[in-house]
Amino acid sequence: MGAGHESVEERYREISRHFDKWEVVKDMVDQLIDIMLNYRQSGHPGGSRSKVHALVATMLSGVMRYDLRHPEKRFGDRFILVAGHTIPLIYAMLTVLSEALRQKYQQTKDERYYVDPERIVLAEDLLGFRHNGGLPGHAEMAGKTL
Repeated sequence: MGAGHESVEERYREISRHFDKWEVVKDMVDQLIDIMLNYRQSGHPGGSRSKVHALVATMLSGVMRYDLRHPEKRFGDRFILVAGHTIPLIYAMLTVLSEALRQKYQQTKDERYYVDPERIVLAEDLLGFRHNGGLPGHAEMAGKTL
């Protein structure tokens, strides 16, 4: 392998140290999906729940280059999920990542962790899922959704 390239085995060894933390993230995402759909009494969790592991691995493994704080960056990777009925998964995953940034900023006051609350999906936003003025039930290219 050339300089700067690591083998699949090396990469796996590196990220496998974090699998226990990923399981916690997966559990939080699953719980947020349940809370969101139960609170709204609308939707079904099967599509979202079946893809939680895949999305957690995609978002946390380093295979994607993105900046949650600045999704408008020109060369950030784009994630397209073609499976239907999975927007609760996207909202829940964005909430876990956003809450991590929000809590880190509150603890440290380090500006690197600050994101304008109007730009990220927060736990309280999930209560507005499929409500007028809240998070829509299908992905849109405006607002907090993507």
